[in-house]
Amino acid sequence: MQRIEVAWSKMPKGGLGQSGDSIELVERPLGGLSLILADGQGSGPAARRISRMVAMKAVQLISDGSRDGAVARAVQDMLYTAREGRVTATLALLTADWHTRTIVVARNTPCPVLVRQEEHVFRLEGGAEVIGTYRKTRPAMTELPWTVGTILLTYSDGLLQAGRRYGRTIDWVPWEERLQSLAVEELGQFVDDLMEHTLELDRGRPHDDVSLMALGVRGEDESALRRLYASIPY
Repeated sequence: MQRIEVAWSKMPKGGLGQSGDSIELVERPLGGLSLILADGQGSGPAARRISRMVAMKAVQLISDGSRDGAVARAVQDMLYTAREGRVTATLALLTADWHTRTIVVARNTPCPVLVRQEEHVFRLEGGAEVIGTYRKTRPAMTELPWTVGTILLTYSDGLLQAGRRYGRTIDWVPWEERLQSLAVEELGQFVDDLMEHTLELDRGRPHDDVSLMALGVRGEDESALRRLYASIPY
């Protein structure tokens, strides 16, 4: 038996109010898990409504058994039709598919996905357009082998902007070096530390909504116990 670990963290623009990003976790009907990150145009309640629409449509389709590429295309068509091409959003799907024994990434976002496989760290980036504006927008798809120790991490564009108004940006070299040797069970701490560093760059008040999500595959595990921890303010 193997185990899938997930972790996410998000902070609204300015450190107050409601985030325009949505993150969802859904179990796949034939086995495995998918993480969904949707970022609605703008920030605040209006952006939140868009990101929730996008994320919940993806949840529904995955729960019905749709594959990730079809999910991303259907979500794009839904948003384009509902808002007549006037509203944009980004969408990222990270999947550990037990049925096909593959790791699948679907991207409609300018933000990269960091991948750690077999102690090598690389990026999936480029070739991905945001959804909602053009009728024929398609996702950038990547399928990787199911490998113990695999880690996927992505984020919203608020992290890309972190620190820029103060003349600073994230130095990814030490983070990628840490990711290279990271134990999958330490994934939650890694995400927490990266978010803390991001907020430090913006002096505690991010210039845009910031979200991070990560998924990892652990090795042999004899326990069938499932656990989920969350810390959510209201």
